Amino acid sequence: MSLARQKLKRKIEQLKEYQGRHSSFTTLYVPPTKSLTDVISFVRDELAGAENIKSKTNRKNVSDNLTAILSELTRIGQMPDNGLAFFFGIEEEGGTDEEIREIVVPPMPISQFNYVCGREFDTSELEAMTVPKSLVVIVLIEGGKVTIGYLRGKSIELVRDEDFYIIGKTRAGGQSAKRYQRIRDEKIHEFYKYVANMLEELLVENIDNVDAIVLGGNTIRAQEFLEKGGLDYRLKEKIADNIISVGMVDESGLYQAVKEASRIMRETEIYEERHAWDEFMESLMKGDRTATYGEEEVLRALRNGRVETLMITEDKTELIDEIYDELEKFGTDLMIFTPQTESGAQLQNFGGIAANLRW
Repeated sequence: MSLARQKLKRKIEQLKEYQGRHSSFTTLYVPPTKSLTDVISFVRDELAGAENIKSKTNRKNVSDNLTAILSELTRIGQMPDNGLAFFFGIEEEGGTDEEIREIVVPPMPISQFNYVCGREFDTSELEAMTVPKSLVVIVLIEGGKVTIGYLRGKSIELVRDEDFYIIGKTRAGGQSAKRYQRIRDEKIHEFYKYVANMLEELLVENIDNVDAIVLGGNTIRAQEFLEKGGLDYRLKEKIADNIISVGMVDESGLYQAVKEASRIMRETEIYEERHAWDEFMESLMKGDRTATYGEEEVLRALRNGRVETLMITEDKTELIDEIYDELEKFGTDLMIFTPQTESGAQLQNFGGIAANLRW
């Protein structure tokens, strides 16, 4: 997870903690494609229309928020590259009104113009920016067994884990054995079709969001499925070259497959995490001074500008708020590890914080 995305997640948490009444909160998303002149005109029109709100309290809240937003807009020379998000409101705190005036320049472009008044802020657009866009689909196949999982960023989700009955092999000979084998082959073919249809239902509508599909499990069955399953051509184009051998086709096998997939899917966050961790371990084993761990040692190196990549586990993310300025000042890369991954579990054994150093 990037420093910008972590900062945005923190801001979203803060915005969601605010609670107002009726129409005391105003949310305005302005995409970079929207003309500043048009936005100012829109806010002025809404401000004029606010006079028609029957409730005196609601009318005052909406008018105050829009007036403050209009004031900010008229100060802007041009719209930032990613647009702007305004979160203005009036919150009652201890019997007194507290003004909330939050302006967010997001790390990614705002997708659409949106204006909302209510008792809470609409953070949906920002939340979408914190979700990794890359999606790697893991498909594990054995005779009559399929497990499907999604790898987004470093988050692993079990999507399907199903059995499809296929008759077992027979030791008998003669015509009966041939007929039995033919029936079994037909069942296996039906199973492949079943998996292909399942993947089409899950993925075809959002195929542009799928980075890759990694097949695994029994490599012979997986290869047969690829050749004979009748998989949609759009999905076939996403199939990774390597088929991963995994002993167990179930949820535990899925985690093993993700570990192997991270070695071949070089554009995924989990690969970047693995690469950073391997670099750390290699330096540590060599006795180089370019690796350190433990909170005290890492923070000392950070404040001296020595940290190239800071690796930290999810349970220590509150520490990031304390060191954000240093991370930004020295251009330090931030990587937040999840215990779901092998490297995340290993980092926990080093106190949950480690760093690759510049020198």
